[in-house]
Amino acid sequence: MTDREQICELIAAYALLLDADDIDGCLRLFTEDSEYQVFGKTLRGPEKVRKMFTRAPRGMHLTGVSTIAVAGERASARTQVLFVEAGTHTMRPALYDDDLVKVDGQWRFRSRRCQFLTTAGLSDSPQEQPA
Repeated sequence: MTDREQICELIAAYALLLDADDIDGCLRLFTEDSEYQVFGKTLRGPEKVRKMFTRAPRGMHLTGVSTIAVAGERASARTQVLFVEAGTHTMRPALYDDDLVKVDGQWRFRSRRCQFLTTAGLSDSPQEQPA
C-alpha cells in the first residue's frame, strides 16, 4: 500500500471510529504529542482530545476528497468533511488540515485543525461570523 493510500485509510479510520464511539481506537491514530485545533482552541495531547470527543455531539463524519503531500516520513493533508449531528440532523461542512508523521511504519496525526465552512468563509466556529 502506498503512503497516499495509507493516509486515506487513516482519515477514513478517524471518521469511522469516532462515529462508532470508539474513542480509544480513534486516539490511537494520533501521536502522543499531538495537537487538535477546533472551536478556536488548541488541545494538546490525547487526554485533552479525549475530553473533547466525549463532550462533543454524536453524529456522522462524512469525509470527501483529500489533497495529500508526502515528504519522506512527514505529510500534510486537507480533507472535506460534512458532520451530520445525530438527532437534529444539523449539518456542519468543514475542512480538516492535517500534519502527519510516520511512527513505527504507520501514519499518525501530529496535528489536526478543523475549520467550518460558513457563508462568511472558513471559521473556527460553525456559526457565521459577523462582518
